[in-house]
Amino acid sequence: MSPGGVLWQWIPPGSGSGEPWQWCRIYHRGAHAPDGATFRSFGPLSRFDHHTPNPAALDPDGRSVLYVADNLATAASEVFGEAGVAQVCPNYRVSILEPTVTLTMLDLVGPGSAMTINALPALAQGAVPRESTQEWARAIFEDQPAGDSVSGIHYRTAYGDGEALALWDCGSSVRMRRDGGGKILDHALQHPPLLLRLQVEMRKRRIAVETVSEAVCSICV
Repeated sequence: MSPGGVLWQWIPPGSGSGEPWQWCRIYHRGAHAPDGATFRSFGPLSRFDHHTPNPAALDPDGRSVLYVADNLATAASEVFGEAGVAQVCPNYRVSILEPTVTLTMLDLVGPGSAMTINALPALAQGAVPRESTQEWARAIFEDQPAGDSVSGIHYRTAYGDGEALALWDCGSSVRMRRDGGGKILDHALQHPPLLLRLQVEMRKRRIAVETVSEAVCSICV
């Protein structure tokens, strides 16, 4: 891959600054995801996973990834959009995340940014097969077209037209955010006010929201 690329920075928020839901992650709490800031070393599974196994497995080099979205609606659309229905069990949660240091990302959101690494604009947002986007992710990670300081990709999502980050190997620099009283901002999606907000946002995107028990949830089972 030839040198190039546009950079974007994820900057730690100042005291009381930033939109309350930016940035966030919806996750299903379990043994492999005990909280919202746990990176995933099993892959490749998702759009910009940079793991090397084929088929998916624990990465032998310890490569890990975490996806965060610019708001609740974007995060939910990415998690539930492909299925077209959000089956929310008690283990589905949303965490508000923040970096502890400035993280530099390869930007694929700006006009023409994908072309600076000789990629088609569809890589930034489009129905590109995951095998292809994962191959690009590995190439960006390994070839470092924008330099060796890149910690992932800033891109536009396939569902909901929001923005998201694919974070690579920087778990020590990402944490769950706290409110002014020191409480960690991590909530159950079934919490009534949050569930109502989720239903409103998903209705706009024609994604049905259903609450289910752990006994019915396919992930829990």
